[in-house]
Amino acid sequence: EREQERVKSAGFWIIHPYSDFRFYWDLTMLLLMVGNLIIIPVGITFFKDEHTPPWIVFNVVSDTFFLMDLVLNFRTGIVKEDNTEIILDPHQIKVKYLKSWFVVDFVSSIPVDYIFLIVETRIDSDFYKTARALRIVRFTKILSLLRLLRLSRLIRYIHQWEEVFHMTYDLAS
Repeated sequence: EREQERVKSAGFWIIHPYSDFRFYWDLTMLLLMVGNLIIIPVGITFFKDEHTPPWIVFNVVSDTFFLMDLVLNFRTGIVKEDNTEIILDPHQIKVKYLKSWFVVDFVSSIPVDYIFLIVETRIDSDFYKTARALRIVRFTKILSLLRLLRLSRLIRYIHQWEEVFHMTYDLAS
């Protein structure tokens, strides 16, 4: 109850890191990350046309969720390193997140596919007939692998879940 009061008094839209919402959100993100970890390399390696409806839908859903996660991380409380307290102050959360995982999360959330899709539609089609264009297309596929930086989030979520279950175990004993 005390933690619920702290969350309410912390400000608008502050999420407790051990709340049910955050647990299910992290679980959803975990499944999406595993999907990205498998689908992106397979798609880049084996499929020439990445502009098919299933690929586009998957990318739109993934990018949307990862951008939402970026925003939610600015509003989610942070457990101190010694596990003695949970930081719920919005300013402290923002500063700590900006100093820790923000850059990796931001870079991995950039919708590279859509940026290059927009660029492709604006460039003359004759351009793609040159060898130089093939190198550019390959480069865009490699840039898509930036999304695999999301794996760092996977590791972070697993670590958070270890803390949650350890904390639950401590409270039960």
